[in-house]
Amino acid sequence: MKTVVVIQRELQENLRNYKTLFLLMFIFGGILMALYTEVGPTANSQNVLDPFFELFAVLCPMIGILAAMDAVVGEKEKGTLELILSKPLPRRSLLLGKFWAYVLMIVPLLVAELIVAYFWAQFSGISQYRWQLPMPPFSQWLTLVAIVSCVSLFFIALTTLISMFAPTTATSGLCALIFMAPAHPLGGEFLRQVGLRLNISSFEGLPLAVKFFLSVFSKFQKFALTSPGDALICCLSLLSMTIVVLLLSSWIFERQNVAFKN
Repeated sequence: MKTVVVIQRELQENLRNYKTLFLLMFIFGGILMALYTEVGPTANSQNVLDPFFELFAVLCPMIGILAAMDAVVGEKEKGTLELILSKPLPRRSLLLGKFWAYVLMIVPLLVAELIVAYFWAQFSGISQYRWQLPMPPFSQWLTLVAIVSCVSLFFIALTTLISMFAPTTATSGLCALIFMAPAHPLGGEFLRQVGLRLNISSFEGLPLAVKFFLSVFSKFQKFALTSPGDALICCLSLLSMTIVVLLLSSWIFERQNVAFKN
């Protein structure tokens, strides 16, 4: 019940400071970029799924970071954290409430806008007259939606953890950006170089434990789009990592000194 109160407070606060509106426009802007700008398919693209994934594999970590970068440090900067914790509110409830508020701010918007984009691309015929590429099956598009949503959840949890130690909101966001490396093309190049040295040319046949950790890399996520079994592994791995980060954050926050200097 106390977690629900925190969720309501966070949603109201983020509506007042226009963060929710900003995230809505950020996601919408990403979809417009994929549809109507030069962020289009590459020479190896098989269908419209490719340009959307290439863009949202980078945007979704950023969305999670922007949502949660002020989770704890923002309360420190406003001088309200000690006041909140002086009330009969478990720290775990505060942290989980903030996490779920950010999830409710992001995931419904992301899912709804990506699904609308799929049907708009079909209705408008943009995949044919602009890119001359077919639309993927709707089930494969939903796989994309599921994976990028799980990526967002993971980065919300990770950024919340970082915000507990960062001195400012800006520092929290910048530190979280470092962890976007696996989503960057550099992360794919890193996997390629490792594969060359280990004589591994494909993700197929890799042990489950290896795929678990590879799920943070956009290159593996893209491979998983064409393999339902690997897509399930990818989503479950990201969700498992999210839970672990949340549990670690709660454990640390329960023991953290929250007496701050003015």
